Amino acid sequence: MMNIYQRLAAVMNEVDYVQKEKKQGMRYSIVTHDAVTAKVRPVLLKNGIVYHPINIHHQQTGNRTEVGLVVRFVNVDDPEDFFDVPSLGYGIDDQDKGPGKAISYAVKYALLKTLGMETGDDPDLDQDVTHKHPDVEKIKGIGEELRLETTLSGLDAALAVHREFLSASNTKFPAAVALVRQIYQQRKKELS
Repeated sequence: MMNIYQRLAAVMNEVDYVQKEKKQGMRYSIVTHDAVTAKVRPVLLKNGIVYHPINIHHQQTGNRTEVGLVVRFVNVDDPEDFFDVPSLGYGIDDQDKGPGKAISYAVKYALLKTLGMETGDDPDLDQDVTHKHPDVEKIKGIGEELRLETTLSGLDAALAVHREFLSASNTKFPAAVALVRQIYQQRKKELS
């Protein structure tokens, strides 16, 4: 029986590219959530993997919804064998669809990145570069630092160094801070 990593590798062997679409009224081509789902769902099921979002945290600012979540990929033959992928998503909508858009975006990118799928995007050549808030980038860096820790004591020490900054940032960037907390909890579980 294959474990979750072997199953994901088998899926990666079968899906490698998803075509962008040009939507009416948009200046650029996009890869939609539905296109990604249609491409990967049958192959995931064939290889005995289901996925679902967990640990969803959100923040609403005007018509913009920011979501931090984890997409869990589960071995259907052994539900204790799973792989978690933290992800972020943003949804802008002037009615009630912002949260759904943000969740769809986060799940779409978790699928694309976990399965190493090509979309034709080259972030280095992006013409519509948006400047990122330096605190959010620092928070992401803290998450990456925690992900790379190899001992429980190192993990706790790394979190202690950044605890005050994370606490101060939680009001303004709760989804990003929640993602760091999820990474910490996941690494703690893995290292225990």
